[in-house]
Amino acid sequence: MEDVSSKLAKYEIGWWKAHHRRQKNKAIENMAKEYQLQFGLTYDEALKCVKYRVDASKEHDIAEKLEDEGKQGDADVHWNYAEGMIKSHFEFLLRHQKGRSN
Repeated sequence: MEDVSSKLAKYEIGWWKAHHRRQKNKAIENMAKEYQLQFGLTYDEALKCVKYRVDASKEHDIAEKLEDEGKQGDADVHWNYAEGMIKSHFEFLLRHQKGRSN
């Protein structure tokens, strides 16, 4: 039987590989399984939480590209959106994490 740290490592590397291979659904699935195990979320809760993070990462990529092109104002719009998504991610995680008193 695999121990928890081995499973967490498997899911973490699983989403890294899927991200590299541009397998979005597989990356999200591995991230959700990791969150489920790590934070005691249901799979559906973990999936919702992870999607905030994935959406934020898309905005991150756009912001970096715009910033590299010297379009700081446009980049800042995307950085702000990314920050809002990450805030939602952490709010959701803190609200749903099992055994946590907020």
